[in-house]
Amino acid sequence: MANKKNLMRIGELEKLSGMPRYTIHFYLREGILHPPKKTGQTMAYYDESHLERLQAIKGLKRDLRLPTVFLREQLKGIENREQTGARKSFAVSQPGLSPKEKRKQEIIEAAIHLFASKGYNHTNVRDIAKAAGMATGTFYIYYTNKRDLFVEVVDDVIRDIIGEIADAIRKEKNLVKRTELRARVFFENYQRYSEILNQLRAEMASEDHWAQEKVKKIYWDLTKPLIREAQQGIVNGYIRKVDPDLLAFTLIGIVEILSLRVKLDHKYSFDKVMSFVQDIILRGLNPVGQST
Repeated sequence: MANKKNLMRIGELEKLSGMPRYTIHFYLREGILHPPKKTGQTMAYYDESHLERLQAIKGLKRDLRLPTVFLREQLKGIENREQTGARKSFAVSQPGLSPKEKRKQEIIEAAIHLFASKGYNHTNVRDIAKAAGMATGTFYIYYTNKRDLFVEVVDDVIRDIIGEIADAIRKEKNLVKRTELRARVFFENYQRYSEILNQLRAEMASEDHWAQEKVKKIYWDLTKPLIREAQQGIVNGYIRKVDPDLLAFTLIGIVEILSLRVKLDHKYSFDKVMSFVQDIILRGLNPVGQST
């Protein structure tokens, strides 16, 4: 059993493993990563075994599109080799991806890390090529320029977030709980998501309209499912008649700004924030027993 000093929270595990939080949670749900030690309803601790497993996973694959069944089989093989003392090997090919597609994914992952840590303007093609383990000239075989890559990075990050949300709410029928699950996934991805949006907003000042169109697409992709659910909730009488469009954008805006608030210090947990949001939405600001 790991010593208490070796235990870590999800943020530290995320930093040490180099994997985003939503990916770690995906592996937990799929049973690829073993559960953390729970010390309370919202407190979970990870140890060296979790970090080692994530490093093994990282060696086996580069993106979530690799089938989880394949991952499980390969990880079983790694466990067997560890038990017998055999040498570890992570040189496993990825089915379904051509060498060029694999190389592009490596470039995208390197760019996501650099854009999030250094910012778009402070990252150059040489940095990206070096992080991806290739010559600068090789980069231009795959992308015309940095902006061309950034557009694909945005699509990759948002596609993963939307996929994560769809996976989280798939079995939940309750409208309020579905909204909470959406917010949780959004919160867990906030750092990556906010960096991408901030970079896009900065680009919106340019004469080229690509950034404006991309920002609009991101918010439409995030709000369309909420708009549909709000419309259905109105039809079924779960919520009063309001503008579904404005409601969806209001919810996204609330979660976004409160995600920022949680990140500023350790005063609030996600669960405390969500409890506050639900109370405000369902009860409003009127004192108990009073009416407008």
